[in-house]
Amino acid sequence: MTRWPILHQLYFLQLNNYSLLRYWKGVFKVKQAPRKKIVWTPKALAILTLSILFAATVAYFEALFTGPWFVVAFLFLWLIWANLLAPIFLSLSVLILFPLDFAIKHYIVAQARTKMRTLPKLKIIGITGSFGKTTMKESLSAVLSQRFKVLTTPENINTPLGISRLILDKLDGDIELFVVEMGAYKRGDIFQLCAIAQPDIVLLTGINEAHLELFGGIKNTIAAKFEIVVNSKSQALVVLNSDSELIKQNYQKYLGERPVFWYSKELQMLPNVKMPLLGSYAWGVVNACVIIAKELGLSELEIRDGIGKIKQIPHRLQILPNSNGVVVIDDSYNGNPDGAAEAIKVLAGFQDKRKIYVTPGLVEMGSRTEAVHKEIGKQLAHAADVVILIKNSATPFIEQGLLQEGFKSENIKWFGSAHLAHNAIKSIVKPGDVILFQNDWPENYT
Repeated sequence: MTRWPILHQLYFLQLNNYSLLRYWKGVFKVKQAPRKKIVWTPKALAILTLSILFAATVAYFEALFTGPWFVVAFLFLWLIWANLLAPIFLSLSVLILFPLDFAIKHYIVAQARTKMRTLPKLKIIGITGSFGKTTMKESLSAVLSQRFKVLTTPENINTPLGISRLILDKLDGDIELFVVEMGAYKRGDIFQLCAIAQPDIVLLTGINEAHLELFGGIKNTIAAKFEIVVNSKSQALVVLNSDSELIKQNYQKYLGERPVFWYSKELQMLPNVKMPLLGSYAWGVVNACVIIAKELGLSELEIRDGIGKIKQIPHRLQILPNSNGVVVIDDSYNGNPDGAAEAIKVLAGFQDKRKIYVTPGLVEMGSRTEAVHKEIGKQLAHAADVVILIKNSATPFIEQGLLQEGFKSENIKWFGSAHLAHNAIKSIVKPGDVILFQNDWPENYT
């Protein structure tokens, strides 16, 4: 892909969700080669095709002045301009296609809302939060499936378009419960999702600084997350995490007359169950599942059977099998401060093993970047034996936190990219080690 700059730029445009503001903010900063591939959606193909046509038009008029060399000049100039001016042509294509893209999205959403009105008996469970949404969603689905036919939003499908397509493709009259993960990057996002699938049950997993840069401040984050409560049904059951200080401090002004239940990782509402998930937060997940399952009429036996079917969630404190005697923990989809703190606790819990922590830090922390990463470093100083850091704008603060707590500088290893770090790890780890990979720094950040 890197041989053709226009494809390289299209990849980063897609990585920024086709937001021109975010794309141009970092278009000249990103120097590393893409680690993934373009997802060839109709939108991506349309943008590329239109960009190539723009380049061909410019090349055609320039080549007119080359006489008998027209064909050669046209092809040469076409390739040059298509790649040299790729950011401009791609951006123009996004702007030109916007009205059509907007109309198609709104048509799909309208069709989904119409279909939802034909399913009045369907119960909707909406889940949001700064962290833990996917783990909660998958765990709750495993438990509730012991009695009900459940449809759950797959993977990271949590936007109006993604959820609407799922409704149109998969939701039918046999489905009794629809478990919906609701994502947000700004105020109003969850309002739009609730307009499609208005929750009968709301679950708010927690609020912290995740994506603070996009929200524009913690007050906006709080208001955005509580949109799921405000826009749920008037008598919706609200389930909140009492371990989240920002939830406890703010919930009353959003609750209305809705009944509220609290869950915490500090309790064990269903003792003597085998815990399938790593981390102390797992008890909070189980407790939330117990609350909702009991409200929906499941027996204790059904709940226990469901908890037994909960599986480790890929890339979220997931132990990966290997044959070299090293315990590998994949936490690469964890990109928030609470999740990082939980990962560090899990690592610290391995006794009599050398503990290695690999991280590029957290993105979109905004004004809290320095404080959040220094705190991560301070926590790591008392948990890890070796810390591997990827060079970027955030990780120097982790180093500062480590050194402030007396961590030895020779046990901090620096690499210019995640690719270089992963290639070097084989020469660093030894049988018996524990290595935890925390977060996957996106390529559109430096």
